[in-house]
Amino acid sequence: MEKVNYLNLACGGKFHKSWVNVDMTIKDPSVIKSDLLKGIDFPDNTFTVVYHSQFIEHLARGKGFSFMLECHRVLKPGGIIRIVTPDLENIVRNYLFYLEKCISEPNEINVANYDWLLLEMYDQTTRNSNGGEMSKVLNKENLLNEEFIIDRTGIAGKMIRHCFSETSPQVYIPPKNNFKEIFASVGRKLRQIYLRTVLPKKESELLEIGTFRVSGEIHYCLYDRYSMTRLLQETGFKNISFKTPYESDIPNWSSYELDVKGGDAIDPTSLFVEASK
Repeated sequence: MEKVNYLNLACGGKFHKSWVNVDMTIKDPSVIKSDLLKGIDFPDNTFTVVYHSQFIEHLARGKGFSFMLECHRVLKPGGIIRIVTPDLENIVRNYLFYLEKCISEPNEINVANYDWLLLEMYDQTTRNSNGGEMSKVLNKENLLNEEFIIDRTGIAGKMIRHCFSETSPQVYIPPKNNFKEIFASVGRKLRQIYLRTVLPKKESELLEIGTFRVSGEIHYCLYDRYSMTRLLQETGFKNISFKTPYESDIPNWSSYELDVKGGDAIDPTSLFVEASK
């Protein structure tokens, strides 16, 4: 497979092996492990493309600004950055639509859609445990507005719905030679057991909540067209344009299937933006 000079940051399970893929946790041997909160561990002007999806919303505004400065630093002059993040404007417009529908035409479907949009706005900001209230909705055997939720969440929603519907959820097993990851996981479990033993119940619960809230699942900042444009301009980018999941100025974009897989958008209601250095 021919390598390209493209960088995929905070890739999670969404990566292409011809790219340079980086994440804080490794789900494939081809992914480079690195703490992006400490910077991007590559020299200035290295890559012709920098891409990150569903990551910047997990950073507080100041850290998001610093991260974008790092993206600008490692991008070559004339290179392209592509960002995918939840679209606050899209969520709010749909929330207001179903707010009016619930007032003028209250029925089970409109109320269920309204409730889901409230979760899109707040749940991943306020939750104190893995999955939050969204997981409870997606785990319902009979989900009244399943089609609406899948339309909003795309392939990602289908996968989550499938996982929560499984009686035996799939668990990622690290590669056999990844002893460091295995030992780290065991160490975390032992630490939890020890703290639950020595701390009063209330303090142990508060510690678990605090640990969860800095684990990386929480949303700290949502963006719309205006705030994302400002962020890009303030960190040195130009030629800002908003795209769909299917279009990009990155050569051969569709072949990498990072935002679209099998013709379906992975995160259809997200904000897709590109800019250049």
